[in-house]
Amino acid sequence: MSPTVQVDIVLVQHLLNFWDSQGVDIHPVLGLLGVSEITPLPPWVAADKLHLAHEHVAGSTADPLLACRAGMYLARRDLPMAQLLRYAENLAQGLPAALRFAHRSVGLAKMHLQPGENCILLKAGTAEGDTLTPDECQLTMSALTLLCRYALGATFTEGDLILRLSCAEGYEDEIARELQIPVKYAEHCQLEISACAWQRLNPGHNTVKFAATLHELERKERKLNDHLALYSELQCIIEQCLLRRHVSQEDVAGQLGISVRNLQRRLKALGTTYQILLDESRQNLAMKLIRDEATPLYEIAYMVGYAEPSAFYKAFKRWTGSTPGDYRQAHKTETSGA
Repeated sequence: MSPTVQVDIVLVQHLLNFWDSQGVDIHPVLGLLGVSEITPLPPWVAADKLHLAHEHVAGSTADPLLACRAGMYLARRDLPMAQLLRYAENLAQGLPAALRFAHRSVGLAKMHLQPGENCILLKAGTAEGDTLTPDECQLTMSALTLLCRYALGATFTEGDLILRLSCAEGYEDEIARELQIPVKYAEHCQLEISACAWQRLNPGHNTVKFAATLHELERKERKLNDHLALYSELQCIIEQCLLRRHVSQEDVAGQLGISVRNLQRRLKALGTTYQILLDESRQNLAMKLIRDEATPLYEIAYMVGYAEPSAFYKAFKRWTGSTPGDYRQAHKTETSGA
């Protein structure tokens, strides 16, 4: 976990279960996510790490609809966003409320609602305004489309929802059969919700349950923000300690002005351990340093706390899936192209 957009670990576990059931080797995925099968799971996973995991999975499978099926799988898990949509009076109330917390489920995706011609348009982008990768778009839009379909329930009629996907060319009919709504190819991903469906009463609406679900999501959001502030402070302190070559728990606790025991209690509340935090801080520092081509790789290894470059190379491969040299070359090529 790092102080960026965070995704709920429950959703990540569901994704891992789905990928595993589809024959994906999840061991390298766990490395990219920064989680381990033998250590406690953090409450959240950084969205940029989930992004890397999506890219790895997309590159390791020949199934063009894996991301779409993953989105539908998540929609069927009855997670809090699904409950919020189902208990809302209608999509006009439920969807804007659910999208406030969409980043906890879809990571880097940023969903936008805007009026269209006799409809409401739900579009997928990122917080920075960039477009999503085809697989991220397919997963996000298929999940939200199915959630809207479930919220409408027995009142759903043909024409209520139309999904347009930039990655669906040649597979529109297959995705449509899965989602049970029309799917069309388009340059940009978007869901069209008819004006009638937008205002129609949800058959499963429950004012009390909607308010309770919304309150719980808001409570978790406040708690996460408090934890991220502390986590960010701890990572900055550890990076400074790494550069000074004094990075014991006593050193970090001393920087905070607390005891080691108090530090351990705080880390437990964050759902992590000092070793996990140290590993993430080493990774963050290494990713900053490796962009400076004037700094030799063996020196970076020493600066982030590894006595032997081979240990650093092994850790870097676990973090990113590539060697430090390959990663630096790829970054150089990308920067030159830009």
